[in-house]
Amino acid sequence: MLKKLAFTIVILSFILSFGLGVWIYKCENFLKNNYVTLDIRIEKGEPYDKSYEKIFGYLNTPPFLKEYLKYVYSFAKERKFGNYRAENSSLLELVENIKKGIQHNIKVTIPEGYNIFDTAQKLDSLNIIDYKTFLDHITNSAFIAKMTGKKLPSLEGFLYPDTYFLPENSEIENIVSLMYNNFLKNKPAHFDEKVKHFGLSPYEGIILSSIVQKETFVDEEYPVIASVFYNRLSKGMRLQSDPTTIYGIYSSFTGNLQKKHLQNPENVYNTYKHNDLPPTPICSPSKKAMEGVMNPAETDYLYFVATSDGKHSFSKTYEEHRQKVNRYQK
Repeated sequence: MLKKLAFTIVILSFILSFGLGVWIYKCENFLKNNYVTLDIRIEKGEPYDKSYEKIFGYLNTPPFLKEYLKYVYSFAKERKFGNYRAENSSLLELVENIKKGIQHNIKVTIPEGYNIFDTAQKLDSLNIIDYKTFLDHITNSAFIAKMTGKKLPSLEGFLYPDTYFLPENSEIENIVSLMYNNFLKNKPAHFDEKVKHFGLSPYEGIILSSIVQKETFVDEEYPVIASVFYNRLSKGMRLQSDPTTIYGIYSSFTGNLQKKHLQNPENVYNTYKHNDLPPTPICSPSKKAMEGVMNPAETDYLYFVATSDGKHSFSKTYEEHRQKVNRYQK
């Protein structure tokens, strides 16, 4: 009797093991050999059943695939929230990406000289984050303090220009943290001490770097243009920078800087009417622009004008500058 019972148990165990093996094989084979194209978002705290339906709800799946993914593949426990895209990818690749948190990322290039409004527009156009949401956060004092530990009027100047890979509908904290930490990584060593030597606070150093950045994109000109502004500041002259004036009217600016703009004293960024530096940076400066400000050229230049080749011609006197303006711009 005991022999028959033992034999029966062995047979049943074999059948069970065989059936289990067949079931696992069918589930694995289904995941490996079925391809899908879809975009899905796994929400934070989303029930497993809902995640499963998003992926498999419209498919003819093997029996108990949901249980296989949950108990054998640990998909329910290990899935990561975020945005995922499958483009003719196997189901196995898709669920693997969700387990590992490998999201669908969009390549986003923030060029040198972009300000917060340009950046907000770029992120909005790529469906990464809403324009207003982005601006509301990076001008919010509590959010700024949380991100930087500093009291700043905005994060203008501190969102480093670079190429980023970001998921659609990103969390604002993740985007800002990534860009701000990239700024810290690229900020030249000893920047604060060097600009202090020229009478600027660290924040004022970033302001001046942003102005230099907007005036030129030619590497060798950064320290020369920085020297012009340092020379003007030391003599009590106004900076008379077009980019600062434009920043103050950015929301309504059509691309044509007019005499009325330069004569408007209500624009606090109008350095034709206001002394010293503007109240905030006007864009996010590159590392080279910051290096130009911390290591300016030794010159007596007080003026510069753009030439036809995209560079600038520098002058020590207003008369010389006026002649060059007539030559290059009139």
